[in-house]
Amino acid sequence: MADFIRLAGRFADQKGMGAYVVGGFVRDLFLGVANYDIDLVVEGDAIAFAEGFCEKFSLHAVTHKRFGTATISGMEGFKADIASARKETYEKPAVLPAVSFGLIQDDLFRRDFTINAMAIAINASCFGRLMDFYGGQDDLKKGFIRALHPLSFIDDPTRILRAVRFEQRFDFKIERQTLSWIKEAVRRSMLHLVQKHRLRDELLLIFNEKMPLKPLKRLYALCGFSYISEGLRFQRHWPHYFQQASKRIAWYREHFANRRHIEPYAIYFSLFFYPLPLKDIKKAMLDFAFHKGASSRLVSLKENIHTIRNGLSKKNAMPSTVWRLLEPLSYEVVLLAEILSRHKEVSRHIEDFLFIYNGQRLHLKGEDLAGLGVEPGPHFKKILDKLLMAKIDGIVRDKEEELRLAQKLMQK
Repeated sequence: MADFIRLAGRFADQKGMGAYVVGGFVRDLFLGVANYDIDLVVEGDAIAFAEGFCEKFSLHAVTHKRFGTATISGMEGFKADIASARKETYEKPAVLPAVSFGLIQDDLFRRDFTINAMAIAINASCFGRLMDFYGGQDDLKKGFIRALHPLSFIDDPTRILRAVRFEQRFDFKIERQTLSWIKEAVRRSMLHLVQKHRLRDELLLIFNEKMPLKPLKRLYALCGFSYISEGLRFQRHWPHYFQQASKRIAWYREHFANRRHIEPYAIYFSLFFYPLPLKDIKKAMLDFAFHKGASSRLVSLKENIHTIRNGLSKKNAMPSTVWRLLEPLSYEVVLLAEILSRHKEVSRHIEDFLFIYNGQRLHLKGEDLAGLGVEPGPHFKKILDKLLMAKIDGIVRDKEEELRLAQKLMQK
C-alpha cells in the first residue's frame, strides 16, 4: 500500500498535479484503525490520471465517466478510488449536486464531517503534509462529529444517517451545533425528500456495522423511521434479538467456517423489517430496490416462520420433518427462525439440522437404482427422496440397507 501511494505521488509530479489521500483513510490513520480502502484525490482529470498510471505500471482501471472517477486494481491486492478535486453546488435540497473541478480545499469542504475532511499530500515535495482546513484532527481528539456548515443536512439529508453511524461506531458525540442542524432538517422532513436508493445505501452501511442496533436506536430517537416505512417503530424486543443474532453469527462461524458463507447484514436487516406486515415489507423492498438476496430471505422468513415454529416446537419431531422444514431455507433464515422463536425445542432441532441432518448423503447412486430396474423419471426421484428421509431418520445406515429398502419401495 505504501509503495502504491508513493508511486501515485511521483506520477502526479510527472503530470503536474497535486495528489492526496483523503477521507476515511486519513481519519482511520489517526485513530489507529486498519483501513484498506484508499481514496485519492488529484487536482486535475482523475480519469486521465488513472488511465495513464495503469498504462505505465500494467494495472487495471475501471472508469466512471459520469462521476469523473476511476478505480485502480491489480497492485498489492487492494483497490484505490481516484477522484478529481471538485466543488459542489446544490440547486435544490436533497438532490445530487452539480460538480466542477476545484482545488483540494474545495474538495474537502464538500465532505460530510470535519473528521472526514482531511487530506495528506503524496507529491514528493510535500509528502506527508496534513491538509486540515476545518479542524478535523482536533475533533478526532475531542470525539466530535461536526458538520462543516449549517446547510449540510439540508443539502444532503443522508448525512444524518452517516453522522449517527460514525458517532456510534467510534463512541463519539454529535457536536451541539451540528445536532441542532440535524434537528432542523428533521423538523423540515428532509429525509422524506431523499431518493430511496440513497437511503438504502446508508441503511445497508448501518446493517454492516458490528453493532447495528446502537445506530438504529440513536437514529430512531433523532428522527424515527417513517421515511423508511410509515408503520416502522423501534421494537422493545430488538435488544434481545440483535444480541442473540450476534451470538448465533459467532457460533455459526465457529462451527461451520467451511460451510456456506452467511451474510450477517442480511440477518440484522431482516430483524429490522420483520415487524412490518408482509405487504408493507414487499412494498419497502420494491421502493428501496434492496438486493434481491436479502429481500428474498426476509420474505421467506415472514412466510415460513409460523410453520417452522409449529413444526419444530414439538419435542418428538422426526428428523426428516426437521429437514423438510429447514433444508429449502437459507442459513440466514434458519438462524433467524431460531432467534425469533425463543423456544428450546426449536433451537435443539435447528442445531441437530446443522450438525447432523444437513449434508446427509445416500450411499446409493442413481445407477444403483437403474441396476435394480427402476426407470429414470418422477418415480426414480420419489424413491431417492424416501431413501434420504429414511437415512436422516436413522432407519437405514449403510448401502446394503438402502438397497433393501429401495427394493421394498419398488414393490409398492
